[in-house]
Amino acid sequence: MHRIGFIGLGLMGQPMSRRLLDAGHSLTVWNRTADKAKGLLAAGAAWGASALAVAQASDIVFTMVTDSAASEEVICGRGGVLEGSRPGLILVDMSSIAPEISRSIAARAQAKGVSMLDAPVTGAPRLAAEGKLGIMVGGPRETFAACRPLFERLGAKIVYAGGSGMGTTLKLVNNLILGVAIEAAAEALVLATKAGLDPQAVIEITSVGGARTGAMETRGPRMVRRDFTPHFSASNMYKDLSTALRLAEECGVSLPAASISREILRAAKSQGKGDQDSCVVMTVLEAMANTIVKLRD
Repeated sequence: MHRIGFIGLGLMGQPMSRRLLDAGHSLTVWNRTADKAKGLLAAGAAWGASALAVAQASDIVFTMVTDSAASEEVICGRGGVLEGSRPGLILVDMSSIAPEISRSIAARAQAKGVSMLDAPVTGAPRLAAEGKLGIMVGGPRETFAACRPLFERLGAKIVYAGGSGMGTTLKLVNNLILGVAIEAAAEALVLATKAGLDPQAVIEITSVGGARTGAMETRGPRMVRRDFTPHFSASNMYKDLSTALRLAEECGVSLPAASISREILRAAKSQGKGDQDSCVVMTVLEAMANTIVKLRD
């Protein structure tokens, strides 16, 4: 069994770290908000006073934080993972961050003898609790092989994407599809309502055939119930589409649908809805169409 550290106990970090603890691994955790660790501590995890302390107590450290800036801070900043590291430590950053930042962090880790994987995930907190996430991994293949048993505890689909930064690159491509698909599902429900259809009919018919999407299957019922509790927030989706568009600019690729989807997310954020689920974009489209999506009695 490994000595595992886990930094970042948000919606995804809590169930993921719990699965590692329940598998019998020694677990040391840290989070900016200590209250979020209470359940894990009661279940047998240890508290690290800082990211540095977590690294000192661990053989493998997982990080699952909000964005590129947060990853750099907890890994490379004062009191961070690398300050408490030693040669041979493995770092697994499961945050959704910019590929160039991931590669930069990996280089700084390598200089200290630390092997790093970028391993962002796809899936909701429920799937995290069930160990059914999708995990996209970049970094040294031998480090990936060493960590694969842990990934198999967390995910149902594990894809090795290549060298450092390629896991985060694959996550951007994945979320580009998701962000555009959620926008398309929201547009379909708004149009259906305005045209006199019951939006439930759209959800039902798109469960078969070529228009079937995970976005409609998972978000459609929530949109018609007006349940925008965050599984993946509008702010996070906006961040990922913005990063994907920067990558596309570097690669000379046009992403017109992603650009439009990002603008609707920007509108949702400007209306104070950034912390709600990304499917809250439907409310922006409703305002533009002067209609409200709801199930018929």
